[in-house]
Amino acid sequence: MTKTLRKSALRGLWIALMAACLTACSNDDDALLQETNFTSYRIKGYDNAKTTIDEATHTVTVTLPTSVASGKDLVPEFTVSDGAQASINRVVQKSGTGALDFSDVVLYTVSNADYSVKTRWRVVVTNNDYTARYGMGNFLTASWSNNGTAPGGFYMQQQHTGPYSDVNCGPACANMALKWREPSYTGTVEDARNTAVHSEIDGSTWWYPRDVYNFLQRNGVDAYYWDFSRASYGDFVTTTCDLLEEGNLCIVCLNNGNISEQTALDKEYHTGRYYTGGVGHFILIKGYRVVNGVTWLECHDPWGVDLKYSDGSYYGANRYYLASEVATTIDWNYWTVVVPGK
Repeated sequence: MTKTLRKSALRGLWIALMAACLTACSNDDDALLQETNFTSYRIKGYDNAKTTIDEATHTVTVTLPTSVASGKDLVPEFTVSDGAQASINRVVQKSGTGALDFSDVVLYTVSNADYSVKTRWRVVVTNNDYTARYGMGNFLTASWSNNGTAPGGFYMQQQHTGPYSDVNCGPACANMALKWREPSYTGTVEDARNTAVHSEIDGSTWWYPRDVYNFLQRNGVDAYYWDFSRASYGDFVTTTCDLLEEGNLCIVCLNNGNISEQTALDKEYHTGRYYTGGVGHFILIKGYRVVNGVTWLECHDPWGVDLKYSDGSYYGANRYYLASEVATTIDWNYWTVVVPGK
């Protein structure tokens, strides 16, 4: 090969390599420039529903009217970034075709054609502004709360309430009930404990439902018992909800190990037990919610352990426990202390 031909061949090889490099760089640039976002999202038939698309958290929230009682069989209509596709479990989704179940969060992947560039998106379709955030589900169909009129509410935790703090769940619930009844009441949980340092039942430091009842009676509250010794779990839930709707609070003692522990990473969830369980424990029931057909009881759990949400409220305040799990109180004792409103 002559020197001229060798130079020509080398020049051709160099040009080919540069072309390949430029093509590869161009493909890389295209991939880097590929956006993988939802640009619009709605539910077919609900054009006026509020939709929020948060690209920072990759979350779409659609709030439907409260009259929509179920997340099943809803058809999404959406658009995505140019050149992108939306899939669920690698099945490409087509806008406006095919119904999905939005009872809970739906997870999408928005990607390019070969999934080499992709973003995980959460889509929440709900009929209210809090049950999904709280970890209860998306579609609220019934609710009741007896919140009282005390400024700032009436929740009290049992921590830091004197030498019997660890067993002051009974005095704490009794004191909360009194505060609910009498918003001007300023007594503390420790004050309640000091009215009966030892149980009037057996002399122990653990209060029984009768001690709670006696404390309320001494303070002018016409509390009474509901004996559920012959009730089923279903009877307990139905009767408790009826008592709440009549304007009462209910104080029960149960094995808190029967309440499912909340293990989600989202610390803003308001559902499930947030501490180690397995002992007898009083809670105060003040309301209920029915979400996705499941009943939750709205409780003040005095075992606050100083844990607070980002808004400054205690984990134990307005905590939602599955009614079917709270109903296991019937396996622990036979009495609910019913606290009537004024």
